[in-house]
Amino acid sequence: MGQAAPLNRGEIENVSRAVDDASRGRAWQPADVVPRISTLTVNLSPEASLPVLRTATHQASTVMFTDNTGAPWPLAAPPYNANADGFTVNFIPDSSVMTVQARRQYDRGNVTVYLKGLAVPIIVDVTSGEASNTAKSRVIDTRLDLRIPQRGPQAKKMPAPQSKIGLNDPTLRAFLDGVPPKDARRLKTEGVVPDTQVWQMGDDLYIRTRSELRDAFEQTLASGDGTWLYKLPLTPEVAFSHAGKTVWMTLSLE
Repeated sequence: MGQAAPLNRGEIENVSRAVDDASRGRAWQPADVVPRISTLTVNLSPEASLPVLRTATHQASTVMFTDNTGAPWPLAAPPYNANADGFTVNFIPDSSVMTVQARRQYDRGNVTVYLKGLAVPIIVDVTSGEASNTAKSRVIDTRLDLRIPQRGPQAKKMPAPQSKIGLNDPTLRAFLDGVPPKDARRLKTEGVVPDTQVWQMGDDLYIRTRSELRDAFEQTLASGDGTWLYKLPLTPEVAFSHAGKTVWMTLSLE
């Protein structure tokens, strides 16, 4: 019996290039994906716009529901997926979390979510890209925190009255999300308060922290991961409650 002749170097290189091209073709995406962690406050009023979850194939998106104190708001039932062919939706029972994954590009649908003790359902618009968008990159929501403007069944004790919770303030939300406005200046600080950042913008301070602020403040906002954002007038020193103790932080104001 004859033996097959071995491939020469040029033929091996051609086969390798063909395999590489095939792998690149399978992995090709119409646009580079830019993952983001975002926060939105849900408007429960009639005729209000729906919150939008931006997804992509091969990428899982997590949606977490919180109340206006930053506490998790558990789901009361499995979410209803209106487009099962275009999206896969799962949830963790007795939790405030659901996951959404796109099954194909350029699709759209919505998911209906029922939260414990909330009289109205939450409708989340879901998209996996717009066919008319030819940009080379697009942002998706790797995690989307949806804040309900009410106290939920697991509401936290708030350090401020309801009037000081800035639910619809885009500036507070930007600082809380860790993406401060361009004219904000990060301040140098002295004093050990873990997970705390301070910015100055105009005549105001914006403090992002996991510790409770002991000083008087004008507005506050909380996220589902336990982070607080405080807005207060300029001051060279602020006090926090951390691990049951009062801790001071000195600020280098501009």
